[in-house]
Formats: sequence, C-alpha cells, structure tokens
Amino acid sequence: MDSKYYIELNMKTVDGFERFGCFELGSDREFSVGLFAGLEGRPAVGETGVLHMDLVEKRNGLPMNVQVIGCTAEELGANMKYLARELFKKINLGIPPL
Repeated sequence: MDSKYYIELNMKTVDGFERFGCFELGSDREFSVGLFAGLEGRPAVGETGVLHMDLVEKRNGLPMNVQVIGCTAEELGANMKYLARELFKKINLGIPPL
C-alpha cells in the first residue's frame, strides 16, 4: 500500500496540541519532503512553542511524524501562502516546489 503525506497545523492549548488544519500532499515522498523543507520555522523539540507544523506519513493506516517545525504567527502566514502557491503549481501545472 502506498504512503500518503500531509501537513498538519497544530496549536498548543491547555489540553495539549490540537489540530486546526491539514494540507493533503498525495503519495510523492520527494515532493512532500521538498515542500516541507521550504517552510519557515525551526525544528520543534518536545512541547516548545505554540504553533507546530507536522509533516506526516500515513502508511497502512498508521500516521507517523516525519518532521515537525515550530513557527510564529507571522511564519505560519508566510507558510500558508507558500503552500497554497506550490500546491497550485503542482496540481495545475505539474511543477515541483522550489
């Protein structure tokens, strides 16, 4: 079975991290890892920071974090713009991320 990749948006709350968004990336690992590498932020360690973006691989129905970054609200905004632009190019034009 093929793996599926997606980016989860998570926010720290009093109950722990809660998912508030998700970008489905498809089954191309190279594209997904390359796209995630273009995001602004820093590696998240433990439960530091308030906003996290997780690159997740779902294989045989089981999700596994590939990489997690923490970001500020400003970086999150820039990342949303970047993701929308790069996914538009891939879906509509077949162009891989920068």
